[in-house]
Amino acid sequence: MILHADGNSFYASCEQIFRPDLRGKPVAVLSNNDGVIIALNKEAKATGIRRGDPYFKVRDICAGKKIAVFSSNYTLYADIARRITSIYMEYAPDIEEYSIDESFLFFDQCSFTKQDWYDIGRELKQRIYKEVGMPICVGVAPTKTLAKLYNKKAKEHGGVFVYDKDEIDPLLEKTDCGTIWGVGPARAARLRQRGIRNALSLKHMSLYEAKKLMTIQGFATVQELNGIPCIDKIIRTKKDVITSSRQFSKRIYDIPTLECAIVQYAELAVERLRQQACECKAVSIYISTCNYYSDNPDEQYSNGAFATLPRMTSYTPDIVDAARTLLPRVFRYGYGYKSIMVTLMDITPAACQGNLWIDPREDIKKRDFMSSLDAISQSYGRGAITLAKGFERQGWEMRRSFLSPCWTTRYQDIPKVH
Repeated sequence: MILHADGNSFYASCEQIFRPDLRGKPVAVLSNNDGVIIALNKEAKATGIRRGDPYFKVRDICAGKKIAVFSSNYTLYADIARRITSIYMEYAPDIEEYSIDESFLFFDQCSFTKQDWYDIGRELKQRIYKEVGMPICVGVAPTKTLAKLYNKKAKEHGGVFVYDKDEIDPLLEKTDCGTIWGVGPARAARLRQRGIRNALSLKHMSLYEAKKLMTIQGFATVQELNGIPCIDKIIRTKKDVITSSRQFSKRIYDIPTLECAIVQYAELAVERLRQQACECKAVSIYISTCNYYSDNPDEQYSNGAFATLPRMTSYTPDIVDAARTLLPRVFRYGYGYKSIMVTLMDITPAACQGNLWIDPREDIKKRDFMSSLDAISQSYGRGAITLAKGFERQGWEMRRSFLSPCWTTRYQDIPKVH
């Protein structure tokens, strides 16, 4: 059996954990630069605002309905997800972290009864709420597709819903085929043209027709609805390319300020590089005015440049220096730049690479320095130690007017009890 656990209104619920005054009240979370609404809890949805609404258009509604608005705090969300996963690992021998707020727990060799599964689901739900403060729903079924469906239905069954082979067909008959994982609006429209409107009809669809209409994904979906596992566990592989980019809160017209952005984004990219125990041989930058809505070509400009490093490395200063040297090659005066992207390429697993002209003790010193920096960042938060060049100019950073504290990852933000 497969247990699918999903945090309810995850981003909004993370914001409520350390704000008990917001329990049961509407909460909304905004995208980068406080642009659009990306997450809502059920109380906020009831007010009529929707995900994807530009915040400036619904600002007055949020104020009038007393909706608590937050800038996205991904540091907090990632740490809450890590804490939840650590609890999952106590229950399941094999786990797939499908996204930041949902996971599949695999129990391949377990022969529990239906009541056993309910007991496990309820205990898991209670523990996570008690120890982390996150409400979750749990669905249990023999395949990933059915487990996702049972998780959706769990909201109507006290937060936990377990598969029963004698009850599955009536449930599928009441379920629109477009709500099945892996189908989506376009495929659902094609299915409806063939008279397949509910999940039960999809379950009884021939495998040949399913593959013809929905490719191999449709073939797998039909198999899974019939209780036959067909979607493998996703194994996270090391990235071959690592990119770090953001849009600025205002347009930037000078090189020194853009250099500050390059330094900070390159640092973030190299940190991710070391997290997967790799090194890179090349770095590129890309700058853009992002004037998508302007018809005037004089207001639009974008360009990129590429540099090969002398040797494989994950040493932040060396990679940052290489990225900085690229900026004068692509910068053009008179344009207001809105975004910059730093990309690391030619990535391979880290290895001890001797060099005839470099003292090996120098490489050891650099690796030890980066290990210490990563350890400090993990303990005190990203940016605790950073290159001074990244702070020469201020004001270009993302707009985050409603950012909550990093309650669990920064010492000065730890909640105080009076």
